[in-house]
Amino acid sequence: MVANHDLSNRPVNRASTLYQLGCALCVTAALSVLVLLGLWQLQRAQEKQMLVDRYEARVDAKSVQVSQIRMAPGLAYFPARVKGQFEAQYQILLDNRVHEGRVGYDVLTPFRIQNGHMRILVNRGWVPMGPSRSQLPVLETPGQVQIISGHLYRPPERYFSLEKMLPTLADKVWQNLDLERFHTEAGYPLQPYVLRLDVGLPGTYQQLSPRYSDQWVDRHRGYAVQWFGLALVVLIGSVVLAWTHRVKR
Repeated sequence: MVANHDLSNRPVNRASTLYQLGCALCVTAALSVLVLLGLWQLQRAQEKQMLVDRYEARVDAKSVQVSQIRMAPGLAYFPARVKGQFEAQYQILLDNRVHEGRVGYDVLTPFRIQNGHMRILVNRGWVPMGPSRSQLPVLETPGQVQIISGHLYRPPERYFSLEKMLPTLADKVWQNLDLERFHTEAGYPLQPYVLRLDVGLPGTYQQLSPRYSDQWVDRHRGYAVQWFGLALVVLIGSVVLAWTHRVKR
């Protein structure tokens, strides 16, 4: 014969078991998410370290001479030189570029390479936004033939945009730079790189250095340590709570 107190304890024990199982599943899920976030940040740090290493290996290399021939892949971050002249037509402003807390634009100007129709887009630097977005900054474009130098880079091919319609060259301000779209709109041959103009050359504005540094990598490693630390806190906390619950029983 089963005692009455045994029957009354069964629902309590079952509820306690379900509660413990639910807590274990929640802790497991939380730990999995935190560890995955930490691993993702370590992966990002590794990717950024590869970019930093590539940049440092190329930034002081021999300059590439830009000509009428379409440039080959794999030349990003190399220094380059080119002779020709700037063209004010189809000059665009790249929006939402922030410098020292101020919003502004990157000035992107086509540069016609001497002895042909090939152009290369040149990033002449940063200018602050005017009193309103409807009042664009007044820009001066050198018109003489000259030799310019800088460093090559490729703009991101994938980007997030809130634009309802794709920009055209009738739009002076672009949210993102799409070289292929610029080439289609302009209708002339275009090199598959942008040249970031060296400081001090005619036509240069506030030139911002690319953020390829060890601090760039360390930030992701710091985030990874934070996620792993949170995972450790959750693990230790769950073990302490489980032990306390067991002692009280």
